[in-house]
Amino acid sequence: MEAKINYIKTEIVRKVLSDNECFAGLEVVSSDLRTPKQLDGFMSAIHELTVVVRNIANGEQSTIPLLVKVMKGEELFRKQNLAHVLFPNEINIYANVLPTFDRFLSEMKTFHRATELCPRTYLSTIGHFPEYSPMIETFLVMENMVPKGFRTGPRLDLDVAHLTRMIEVIAKHHAYSYAMRVKNPSQLEQLVEKIIPLNFIQDGKVFFESYDVVFRLAAERLFAYVDRCPQELDSDHFRRNVDILRNKYGPNQSKLMQKFLEQDPVYSVILHGDFNRNNVLFHYRNEEPDGIAMIDFQENRYGSPALDLSFFMYMNMTPELREKYWDELLRRYHQQLLSALCQVLHCTTAGPRLEAYSEANFRKHFARFALYGAMVALNFLPMMMGSEEECEEMSGFFEQDIHSDGFRRCALTIGGDRVNRRITAVMRHASQMGYMDVL
Repeated sequence: MEAKINYIKTEIVRKVLSDNECFAGLEVVSSDLRTPKQLDGFMSAIHELTVVVRNIANGEQSTIPLLVKVMKGEELFRKQNLAHVLFPNEINIYANVLPTFDRFLSEMKTFHRATELCPRTYLSTIGHFPEYSPMIETFLVMENMVPKGFRTGPRLDLDVAHLTRMIEVIAKHHAYSYAMRVKNPSQLEQLVEKIIPLNFIQDGKVFFESYDVVFRLAAERLFAYVDRCPQELDSDHFRRNVDILRNKYGPNQSKLMQKFLEQDPVYSVILHGDFNRNNVLFHYRNEEPDGIAMIDFQENRYGSPALDLSFFMYMNMTPELREKYWDELLRRYHQQLLSALCQVLHCTTAGPRLEAYSEANFRKHFARFALYGAMVALNFLPMMMGSEEECEEMSGFFEQDIHSDGFRRCALTIGGDRVNRRITAVMRHASQMGYMDVL
């Protein structure tokens, strides 16, 4: 471990300074690396790297605050969790997709910049680094935005102000794919070709092993709870939908999830893939969010925008707020989407080029794919709602063996009936909205 730390503090720092013109004329005085516990994820470690530099010309010293994201685990762990897909795809976003979007937006003579939706990136690379590890590794180095006042938002549920900020930024991100499709479809195709497909089922077999396990256990937990508390199935429509989900897919929920990865020639975009409150940073003014930056593109795909939207909305809204604000949030997304499109394409919403993206057409498309977000929320809401001790225990089992009895026990019990009521409310809403009718 010490050798890896030294490699980051020396070789990675050297490469960051040499590869970025903004650091020209600077030399390293010192570098310090620490790994805060709250930045430790399932599959990656994020280090805080503080580099003190000296201006060679005048001797003035300054500090560069950085974050360094690297893969965790040995070969088996990485294979089970598709690290060979997730991490290269994330590197591709920062090294290729966002810069290409920026060049396109510049050519369109618009003020929009895709890279401004994220922290500034100084290094995104993949390869063999023998001094660091014998395995293929990825390094992502970006600006640490904490000194600029950015921080994570609420741990569990978001209010209207936070929801609105998040919906606006993802709408802009999606708009850049649409604008490129209108003006330069071959360029968009080239970007899509470089995204490694992240499937749930491939060639008739389970492809994403860890997700297959958690999807199966999440469905099992839902079925067990409604069997124990049948009053939760409070309408014939909801009861029929749950029965179909159980009888048609049962322990094979990955087959259902794969259906939602169908690509659409009009609506598919380059997705964030895991658009959730823990993957954005907020800037605050008078305790109100007035800025936002997206991070963590590991699960990016090319697919329906509803995959980003429905997951984000089901994960971050209380049942009460969902009843009041669901339609309004979709409307705000669509307004921001069209606004960004018109600004980039220098046109009006009445033009024929944007007719396919009308609100009525968008909502029809959304309804076809929205169950995706509800199903993914079944897996992740328990982790977000569990106690710190429960989450730590479940994370430990996840890293050791996702097939263990310990992981199964945690997945079925974390958060207790508080979680059971919440995930059932998610599915009830999906049923009421007609999203489960695709079953």
